[in-house]
Amino acid sequence: MKTRLTTGVALSVAAALTLAACGGDGDNGAGDNGSGDSDGAPSAAHVINGSLGDQGFFDDAARGLAMLEEDGSRVQNIQAEADNPAQWRANLESVSGSDWDVVIVGTSQMVDILNETAPKYPDQSYIIYDSVVEQPNVASILYKQNEGSYLAGVLAALVTTDPETFPLANEEKVVGLVGGMDIPIINDFLAGFRKGVEAVDPEIEVLVSYVGDFYDANRGFDQTKAMYDQGADVVFQVAGGAGIGVHTAAAEFGKYSIGVDANQNPLQEGHVLASMLKNIGVSLDSAVKAYAAGDLAFGEVAEYGLANDGVSLTFEDNGDIVPQEIQDQVREYAQMVIDGEIEVPTTM
Repeated sequence: MKTRLTTGVALSVAAALTLAACGGDGDNGAGDNGSGDSDGAPSAAHVINGSLGDQGFFDDAARGLAMLEEDGSRVQNIQAEADNPAQWRANLESVSGSDWDVVIVGTSQMVDILNETAPKYPDQSYIIYDSVVEQPNVASILYKQNEGSYLAGVLAALVTTDPETFPLANEEKVVGLVGGMDIPIINDFLAGFRKGVEAVDPEIEVLVSYVGDFYDANRGFDQTKAMYDQGADVVFQVAGGAGIGVHTAAAEFGKYSIGVDANQNPLQEGHVLASMLKNIGVSLDSAVKAYAAGDLAFGEVAEYGLANDGVSLTFEDNGDIVPQEIQDQVREYAQMVIDGEIEVPTTM
C-alpha cells in the first residue's frame, strides 16, 4: 500500500505564515518584468542560484511558482550557472525595484547577496526559503530538515537491521549520508539522520561524505559507491542535483537510497525507499498568497516541521518496497517527535 506521512500541507503552511510574527518558465536571464494581473494576483520572480532539472530542491520551488501561475499570477524562474555568484547577484539586482511584487530566492548561498541587495530596494518585497535574512522587507522560511531526516534515519536503520524483509541489505549494519557541502544546513540533515539511526540501533555505523557542491552527480555517484563498498545498505542523499548520482549508484550496485526535497522515489524503481520532503513549493505558494492578503510577516521567520506538515517522509511511487508495517513504525517515531517525546538535535 502506498502511504504518505503528511496531509493538509497547504492549510498548515498558510496558517503558519499568517502567524509568523507570533511564533513559468525557466530563463538564463532576467527577461521581461511583470506585475500582477488585472484580478489582483501578485507577480513573483524566482531568482535561482543554479538551474532547474535537479528533480528536487529547485524543481520543487518552481512547482510553487507554477501553482501561483495557475491562479493568475505572472511568474518567472530565472536560472543561472550553479557556480557563478556574480550572475546570481546580477539577476537579483535586475528584478529588484522593478514591476515584480515579490522576488523569491533560496538557500544559504543567497544570504549575503540578499543582505546586500534588500537595503538598496526598501520598497521591494522579498521571500527567502531555506535560510534567514534579517531585513525589514524580507520574509524568511525555514524547514526543520533535522526532523524529516530523523525519519529517514529511522527508516535506514530499520532496513539495514532487517535483511530478511529488505533483500538488497546485507548482514552488516551500515548506512550512509552524502551531503552537498559541509555547511550548517546540510549538517542539520546529518544531525537528525544520526539521531534516527541511533533511536533504532545505536550500534549502526553511519558513513558521511560531502560532494563539495550541489550539481556534480558523478562525484555523488562515486562517493555512494565507496559507501556501498564499505558495507552500507542505504544512502540518504542531501546533495541537490549531485544526489541524482546517489540513486543511480543504488540501482547499479543493487542497494537502497533515500531521496530528498521532492518525491524522487520513481527515479530508480526498486531502489529508492522513500523521500524526505520539505514541501517548498507549497510554502512559496502560500507565502505569496499571504502577501496578497497583507498577512505575510516581513522581518520574521516562519518555521515548518513535522507538527505542521512542513516536512515529511513519503513512500509514494516507490514500488511498494517498504512494507506497511515498516511504514507504520516510521509513523510512530514521527508522532513521538510531534508529541514532544523525542527531541531531535539541530545544528541551526
